[in-house]
Amino acid sequence: MKTAVINKGKEQKYLNHYPLVDEEDIYEHSHLADGDIFHLVMDDGRYLATAYVGRQHKGLGWVLSYDAEQLIDEAFFTELFQEALDYRQYYFNVDGTNAFRLFNAEGDGIGGLTIDNYDGHLLVQWYSKGIYAFRDIVLQAIQEVFPYTSIFEKTRFKDDAVESGFVTGTAPEFPIIIEENFTFYNVDLDDGPMTGIFLDQKEVRKKLRDVYAPERHVLNLFSYTGAFSVIAAETAVDTTSVDLANRSRSLTEENFGVNGIDPKSQFIYVMDTFDFYHYAARHNRVYDTIVIDPPSFARNKKKVFTVQKDYHKLIEEALPILNEEGVLVLSTNSSALSSKAFKNMIKKTLDEAGVDFEIEEVMGLPKDFRTHPHYKPSKYLKVVFVRVSSKEVII
Repeated sequence: MKTAVINKGKEQKYLNHYPLVDEEDIYEHSHLADGDIFHLVMDDGRYLATAYVGRQHKGLGWVLSYDAEQLIDEAFFTELFQEALDYRQYYFNVDGTNAFRLFNAEGDGIGGLTIDNYDGHLLVQWYSKGIYAFRDIVLQAIQEVFPYTSIFEKTRFKDDAVESGFVTGTAPEFPIIIEENFTFYNVDLDDGPMTGIFLDQKEVRKKLRDVYAPERHVLNLFSYTGAFSVIAAETAVDTTSVDLANRSRSLTEENFGVNGIDPKSQFIYVMDTFDFYHYAARHNRVYDTIVIDPPSFARNKKKVFTVQKDYHKLIEEALPILNEEGVLVLSTNSSALSSKAFKNMIKKTLDEAGVDFEIEEVMGLPKDFRTHPHYKPSKYLKVVFVRVSSKEVII
């Protein structure tokens, strides 16, 4: 068994079951290759944990066990998958939802691996070459534990020799239609890195429909396939979807269609968000609820956007087109931005804009996106509902 020695003074975080093995914490790791199992030990040789090499973010790999005798074999994965399945029995029995996460990386005990269920069609995502080295026994364990119609996989690391796609079972004809909170969405598990919907926002979408959309004009920015718009349209006066990608229009129209909503009854713009702000202001368009859920990083011909540096601009420029007593639904999935830092940025931005506001609700990941109690980045999703009651801008 290979070993890696923890630098003196770094032991406590791993004694506290921190799951990510940081490269800077290891004395020497040049002997470790992707997929290697190794023991993490103190400088006096005492055992700390068993981990695998899977380079991801700033990490060398992920802890798998705190038992020196634990074998990392098919039985190991089978046991973790069974525990994950038992934890999510609620989702198999709830009405109106048939798509959810079955296994959530370090939250369920294996950093770098996720498994999603889309009405019986499973999607396995590999986030490093290291975890992909266990592919055969992981897929075998999945088939032993989880009910499925088909299994697909996506690799989220760069390797031209590795292909994503169909694995086993009865492959459907895409897109398939899944149900979430009694609303329907098109999904394609075999078309690029994304599927058509972000399952981690299921509870936020429901909150929007039930509380912040009824009898309101709703603006959905960075709308992608229009998931927020589609569920909001069930109760809203109307919805407006804005996304820079040309493909977003047809995908959004299709999602309205599968819910029996005429796409022509809603508004869809293929446009940069900041350009739309100016367009809406020129045309005296105002909204009661504005959903702002940008990617953590984006680049177009005009500019580069990052959540840490630029999110405040999205808030500032939304205010002129937000109605009195309007609500901003502010969301980010950036693990680099803590919940505290995100809320502080929101408060600072609104204070400097000279508006009165109240944070009404803060939401995070749903229960199926199980998080790790000792690893804050696993709680990556942060959604803040802010009601703005005065817009007396300071000049």
